[in-house]
Amino acid sequence: MITESVKSDDGGTEGQWVALAIAVILAVAYFALPYHQSGGSKQELPAHQVSVKDLDPEDLAMVAELRLAHEEIRNLRQDNQDNLDESAKQISNHFWPSIEELASLWLAPFVKDKSWEHKGRHYWQHLSNGVYLGVPQRPGTAKPLLLISQHVEPVIWFNPTSDLTSDSTFENRAFERPATFSSSALIDAGWIQVSFDENAQHHLH
Repeated sequence: MITESVKSDDGGTEGQWVALAIAVILAVAYFALPYHQSGGSKQELPAHQVSVKDLDPEDLAMVAELRLAHEEIRNLRQDNQDNLDESAKQISNHFWPSIEELASLWLAPFVKDKSWEHKGRHYWQHLSNGVYLGVPQRPGTAKPLLLISQHVEPVIWFNPTSDLTSDSTFENRAFERPATFSSSALIDAGWIQVSFDENAQHHLH
């Protein structure tokens, strides 16, 4: 009499094959995944621009105030335009709020409060239609700033090369005031534009 033992099929061999197949799939996915990533390389900004993300905390705080002020400036411009009669509307500069009007509304950075003192005591001027220049009166890290509110989005420039000393006065800082406010003139004068979106570069002509 011949006796033959038969090993019961408990699924162990099949489980091993399934585990091996899963391991192969994971290995292929691990090595192939980088080749399927979209080429999302960061766009490099031109030399005359700096990303708002790369600003120092003090500069970032000033830029944040100017962005909020920009919205209010444009609202005031619209209100002033609505309140002017037809003859006055021929002079478009009347639309834009003056420094005195902005300060009277306690609008930073134009109002002379504790924050204004801390950030460099900027002397602000309304130079042209929607163009506001601020020159620091206290030596230190504060920089001259230029806010251009002629467009829906604010355009902000700063001069990083200014060498302000304790005996400097606003009158002898004429080199900081650009002759015109086109991008080319500002770039030639050493000004840097703050970029809020690296894919959208603002150019004024």
